[in-house]
Amino acid sequence: MPKDSRQDIHAMLQSSFGDSLERDRWVKLLCCLGGSSTHPAASALLEEFGESEISVKHFLDLLYGPEAVQDDAPEAVSAEYGYEEPKHLASFLNAADIRLVRVAFLKKLHRLGQAMPRRQEAERAYVELRSHVTTALVTPEELTAWAEAEQNCHRIISVSHAWESQEHPDPHNYQLGLLAEHLKETDWVFYDYLSLYQSSCDEDQERSFRAGMKHMHLLYSHEGTSTVRIEGLTPKECQKKDLDTVQVYSRKLGRVAPVRIKDLVLNDVPYASRGWCVTEREWSATRSTSRASARLSRAGLAPEEHNQAPTPPVLFRDRVSKSVGNKLHFTRRGDVDPVLKLQATVYRDKARSHKNLSMSHLDRTQFGIFLDALKDYSQLERLQLKHCEIEAAALCKAIEASPITAVQLEGIDTSQAVEVVKGLMHEKMRLISVDACGLRGAEVANLVQELMGLEGRQLPQLNLNGFDMEELDLVEAVRSVKDLTGASELDHKSALIQVCDTWLGLPAELQEKIGATATKAILQAHFLGNLKLDLEEKVLGDAGAQGLTEGLRGLSQLQQLTLHLPNNNIGDAGAHGLAEGLQGLTQLQQLTLTLNWNQIGDAGVQGLTEGLRGLSQLQQLTLNLWNNNIGDASARGLAEGLRGLAQLQQLTLGLSHTGLGDAGVQGLTEGLRGLSQLQQLTLNLWNNNIGDASARGLAEGLRGLAQLQQLTLGLSHTGLGAAGAQGLAKGLCFLVQLQQLTLNLFDNKIGDAGVQGLTEGLRGLSQLQQLTLNLWNNNIGDAGAHILAEGLRGLVQLRQLTLHLPFNEIGVASAQTLAEGLQGLTQLQQLTLDLRNNGLGDAGVQGLTEGLRGLAQLHQLTLNLRNNRLGDAGAQTLAEGLRGLAQLQLVLNLRNNRLGERAKEEVLALLNSLPKKEIEI
Repeated sequence: MPKDSRQDIHAMLQSSFGDSLERDRWVKLLCCLGGSSTHPAASALLEEFGESEISVKHFLDLLYGPEAVQDDAPEAVSAEYGYEEPKHLASFLNAADIRLVRVAFLKKLHRLGQAMPRRQEAERAYVELRSHVTTALVTPEELTAWAEAEQNCHRIISVSHAWESQEHPDPHNYQLGLLAEHLKETDWVFYDYLSLYQSSCDEDQERSFRAGMKHMHLLYSHEGTSTVRIEGLTPKECQKKDLDTVQVYSRKLGRVAPVRIKDLVLNDVPYASRGWCVTEREWSATRSTSRASARLSRAGLAPEEHNQAPTPPVLFRDRVSKSVGNKLHFTRRGDVDPVLKLQATVYRDKARSHKNLSMSHLDRTQFGIFLDALKDYSQLERLQLKHCEIEAAALCKAIEASPITAVQLEGIDTSQAVEVVKGLMHEKMRLISVDACGLRGAEVANLVQELMGLEGRQLPQLNLNGFDMEELDLVEAVRSVKDLTGASELDHKSALIQVCDTWLGLPAELQEKIGATATKAILQAHFLGNLKLDLEEKVLGDAGAQGLTEGLRGLSQLQQLTLHLPNNNIGDAGAHGLAEGLQGLTQLQQLTLTLNWNQIGDAGVQGLTEGLRGLSQLQQLTLNLWNNNIGDASARGLAEGLRGLAQLQQLTLGLSHTGLGDAGVQGLTEGLRGLSQLQQLTLNLWNNNIGDASARGLAEGLRGLAQLQQLTLGLSHTGLGAAGAQGLAKGLCFLVQLQQLTLNLFDNKIGDAGVQGLTEGLRGLSQLQQLTLNLWNNNIGDAGAHILAEGLRGLVQLRQLTLHLPFNEIGVASAQTLAEGLQGLTQLQQLTLDLRNNGLGDAGVQGLTEGLRGLAQLHQLTLNLRNNRLGDAGAQTLAEGLRGLAQLQLVLNLRNNRLGERAKEEVLALLNSLPKKEIEI
């Protein structure tokens, strides 16, 4: 059918019947439009929609052909978004307006016995998180901050699940219970019903849904996410009764209403027989580690069970073609081809990009599939196999034909592991690592001897951990290894790391005997100056942390140390052990210690403080203790340790989510006062129960840091009010050398009076070149915006400015005032202005445009005016003004405004001449 004719029919049906058709109506329409009740589309409609309503679009798709069906299916991968960088994932989610869900909200629903709401209703929901009320859905600002952070306390989890009814995916609250009981409160979850707009949608919501579907594979294949698979349907004993109700959207009523369970269109097709579920599982298998996809049941998460290898496209296509209509069911038949094409594209892109790959718990069948896939991994350098049912000969053959130079085996059958080591002892390999494979001391000694006997050849590194031994001379074995990174045989950095890695895997009674001896032997010949150990989620516990102490004690020449140890079940005893290791590092100049998500309390922090006190040469310190069981007493103890580090020049303290109160902040303030050499300070206190008194106390500490050049304060979600902001400003005004300032104060209540206080503090910072103010959701109105503009006007040296002001009460007058303030910043080169969800309208945007026109030096602009009641005239004025900045690199968001299609085209045409632009409209 011609496209125009089809559109005419579509418009006619919508005007007559709305967006959906009841069953009796679409059956009659089949006859009127050239079909009949026996038309092939009729059987398809009955199979897919039964007695329920169907949208006009789906009706026409099935009647006239499948070409439009593919609009809702994922498209081929665009180069617009990559699989590695967090910022690409965040850009996709924000551009498509996909919202992640806080697990804290799921726990609240589960506790109250309520079903999950649609995305539309979830947008208005709130949850209490650590004594603060916040939105149920993660905000775009938080997602952007997550992408930019070096370390994060939030995991992003995509849920793969069955829809157990047509109206609601989880009518019995079974899936909700699993997620609430087994995920962490701070996890962020993608769950389609909550994250994507559901029927019935307006135009913008439909556009968001389609944008999400085009790149849905990213949520299940991006390296920054993991997948939780709920493969079981609700057990009978967990199902609600027929007369129980669940809140779902009713087309007839045009609103959400209770519907009895027996009146829902239920779907009991198993997870493994659903096309989309299988596809999500396939996407998830392409990540660099198979443990990133885990099955969730009432027994909990099981990343070590039912793991799947990435399936080559030919095999997947064959499997699907044999199963469609028999065992494998897709929502629409037209989904099959797009899914096959996308699976092939994602598979190829991921296979060609991976340099490191970790496969765990593959049974013999899945391991065979993996060997078949291995030939497609053209960039693969390192392969890790954990607890897999391998076949040594086939594995060695596949590795020899690949670019792999490093192989790590863990928990593999002993005989197979030995055969792999022997089969890979050739010049191509750089590393062969065997861990916890049941090797005996004699076998280990023989392998070491065999490797050392290959004279005249470039030897691979042999790393043998977790074996059962008593008498093996580990020192000699370690001396025989070569550097993993390709450096010389005498590289002391790799030698120490290998020793640490080895003895951490040994029984506790052997750690002291072997670990200290081997470390001492290595360090007798080499002096270590720089060490970085990343042991995230290794479940070290106190014993492992204390074991690290043995390796640290002898490093008397160490100048730079980074220990990344989050989520390791380290408690007070482990923290004390680490502190003992630090005490001997008298030459240390740079220390980064990341202990987020552990179980450290006041006693542990006191121990760490003792370790810090003796570091008289320390110039840079980063200490991250997010999400530990510390509070005011810990902060006061930490302040005592800081007070003795008078030579410190750079300090970063991460104490968010720790239960810190006013007394703790006061203690920290005392410690800051003595740091007369400090030039850079970052203090993150988000999500703590502190407020105005703490801010005033903090200001007292800042007052003594007149030499400070860079300052970042994170006080979001702390209950800060106007008095606190005013008190904070009194400390800022003394920092006359400050060049970079970042204030993260979002989700507080500082209001216009608080803005006035901050502005007074900013006025004296005449040397300031970079300023970031995050004042999202702070009850700021026109008066506050006017005051802020006046304060900005005096910062004549400013070159980079970032203002986050969404969800305030900024209107037309505010925008014009801000514009006037911007006009005075003649040196400004980079500007980010986030004014989402305010009420600027055309007049406000016109005033803002006038201010932007005067910024002749501006070459980077990020402007977010989403949801501001902007019309055609305002958008065109803005585009004409921005076009005059010929060298501008522009990021512009005008979504959720009142622009017509023609106006959108005109805006894009006007801005087309800019050298670089990203426009959402």
